Amino acid sequence: MDITLANNRIAGNHIILKALNILLPIAGAGIMYFYEYCDTACSSLKGTFLGIDLKYTGVMFMAMLLATAFLTGRSYGNHINSLRTFMISSAIGAEFILIRFQVVNDVYCQYCLVFATCVFALFAVNFMSMNKKLMLASIPLGLIAFQLFFKGNVVRLFDLSFLRFLC
Repeated sequence: MDITLANNRIAGNHIILKALNILLPIAGAGIMYFYEYCDTACSSLKGTFLGIDLKYTGVMFMAMLLATAFLTGRSYGNHINSLRTFMISSAIGAEFILIRFQVVNDVYCQYCLVFATCVFALFAVNFMSMNKKLMLASIPLGLIAFQLFFKGNVVRLFDLSFLRFLC
């Protein structure tokens, strides 16, 4: 198979954009894997979307973006491009809610922030090929969906070392 033919089937107009459309979803899913083992500030942040833990939502999201990155050159490419535009743009809206949640609660998760960076980078990489009307409609939809269906809480981890003086 000719390499140029294979490259036309990957999202993006340039070899670097094509590579980023593959590497960023892999990185995002990997970040969620490592988040599972975090024992610092992010271990006190918990959240779900539609009842699904955000770790799994993030992995599923990135897996779908990775899969769709390889489907853009086929006959249904326009539909896939619209799906990718909707997913990435609505994720931008969702990330605003998730970052706001961390700011309001003054607890920051480095894994969550790096995942958000992957989402913002995917948005930048794909911006030129996005349907702008769909993009502009999807960002507020992501905001609204996460405002309505995101459930988050902070389980404060207190230092109980002062108890040793009582014993």
